[in-house]
Amino acid sequence: MTEALVDWARSNGAIISPGIKFQKFNEGYYGGIYNEQDENTADLERQHMRLPESLIITIKDAITSFNGDNGDFQEISKQTTNSNSLMKLYLCRERSKEFIPKAKFKHYIELLPSLQQINSPYSWPAEDKACLKGTNLGNSLKESLNLLVEEWWQLINLLPQELPKPQQHFVNMKFYYEYKFHEDKELYEYFHNDDIDNWTSFPNYLWASLILKSRSFPAYLIDSSLPVDAAMLLPVIDLLNHNMKADVEWGINTYKSKKYFDFKSNSAVNGQELFNNYGRKGNEELLLGYGFCIENNEADSAAVKIKIPLEMLPDLEKKGIKLPKIEDYTNSVIKDINPTKPQKEGYEQYEDGLLFFITRDNLPDNLILLFQWLSKNEWENSLSIRMKLAGLNQLRAALDQKLEIIKTIQVPTNNSINANNIRIYINSQKDIFTRAIKGIKHIEKEMLVDAQIKPNLITLKNVIKKDKRFADSLLISLGVTSYEQLIDNNFQDQTWLLYLIRCHNKKEYQEEEGNFIPDWIFDCFERITKEHKISAEEILQFQELYEGLIIPLTQTAPDVFDRGVWTVEELIYSARLLDTISFLRGKDKECIIVKP
Repeated sequence: MTEALVDWARSNGAIISPGIKFQKFNEGYYGGIYNEQDENTADLERQHMRLPESLIITIKDAITSFNGDNGDFQEISKQTTNSNSLMKLYLCRERSKEFIPKAKFKHYIELLPSLQQINSPYSWPAEDKACLKGTNLGNSLKESLNLLVEEWWQLINLLPQELPKPQQHFVNMKFYYEYKFHEDKELYEYFHNDDIDNWTSFPNYLWASLILKSRSFPAYLIDSSLPVDAAMLLPVIDLLNHNMKADVEWGINTYKSKKYFDFKSNSAVNGQELFNNYGRKGNEELLLGYGFCIENNEADSAAVKIKIPLEMLPDLEKKGIKLPKIEDYTNSVIKDINPTKPQKEGYEQYEDGLLFFITRDNLPDNLILLFQWLSKNEWENSLSIRMKLAGLNQLRAALDQKLEIIKTIQVPTNNSINANNIRIYINSQKDIFTRAIKGIKHIEKEMLVDAQIKPNLITLKNVIKKDKRFADSLLISLGVTSYEQLIDNNFQDQTWLLYLIRCHNKKEYQEEEGNFIPDWIFDCFERITKEHKISAEEILQFQELYEGLIIPLTQTAPDVFDRGVWTVEELIYSARLLDTISFLRGKDKECIIVKP
């Protein structure tokens, strides 16, 4: 079959090097082999293919074909939200038994893999799909399938009544109303009982969508009048499989006054498979669109979506945060859009959140900066030390949570293709999140030992070590003798609240020896008392803690806790101050206070 395609292409103006042969490797899996048969052949020609414009499939071929049925499909194409919708339906119709004998691209279409051979997670068995739950791909799979259903529904409702349709066309339309009630098991059965002659069905449209997703190139390269997201298919050339390390050149050139798509490999090895390079695609994009993953994929990424109130976005941009766009991360020309909703522009496009992608070697500075600014309190107008450290730890906590979810996924132990792909995908996601967390720890460690930053930080361990009188009072009142015992008994928060009130009562302890009461904490406490007005609700909220903690302390350790002001109001101010000048570090949530 590959010989028939190559012969057809050559007879219609394609130039294909004699050293390039195509063959079938497995069912639905074809590829090219390079054999350097003639050493005198010029280097330009040895690994070269040139496809004329007339053999490139675009939306114009679909419009021309459907217009033969006396419809205005140019106008219909303009009404579809996805520029490639009609082209997908064209592929579905062309491969049916009625149309394939007279199809212009018959030899090409006959070689295209089936939905089952593409093996995208869209059409996986329910038990394999379940293994992806908790991952970004698993979470988005249903949503992206919904978008395709809406896209298909929009198109078939635009088809004119006079267009001849399959006998099952109106039965096909029932799927739209029943789809949301289908479980994954029912979808699997429906997708695997597809009939290529029933070309308006959704399984056929899903097949065509995956053909474009896995094989298409941007059509504006050959025709600048086409939309930016319009796709084109390149018969013969798209038989070449993917290798991210392949050194290739391709683009549009003019040869003998005609436009051609030129392909040339600079890395072909005699007697081995000839590869194309699809670009830097992560395993999620490869698995969804192509049905395979790459182990140790250098381009693999993991998604992190952050929900942000839209009213905050303008200010975040002013702070230097670049809002991410999906086109920043993917080479796919096929957009996932919802035809039932108007396309959002401006900040409304981020209604569902900001989507960031991290890789093995890169944690976006933008993502770190976003979390740091989200940690801002009412006292901070510029990027402070506390914000930097708090933001790092909040990002680390978010990534830790993602990693823990992925660790709970039960990866199949069998040797099926799907099980192998799931293992590769899951293990790569684990690796990316683990590396990102390790990177955050490294950044934080460098900050904590920085000579300009370290003097501004106070830990509870510092307090216990340096303020002997305060530490002794905790032994008498709480029965703890060390920082470790404080943590083990969950006294961290209470101890900080007590210490901050002690700092506010510093004048009462001026004659003490061996205390540790920084002036800046006193100043901050004073500021809180002036800026924060206490409500009746707060007094009610803190009354129980006051009666259970401070009142007993005034009796058990009066030298510390019965000097100065130790009221419920002071406790409220202390809690407010602690929130303002501290951050929580690591999984243990160690509270560290930072000088503003």
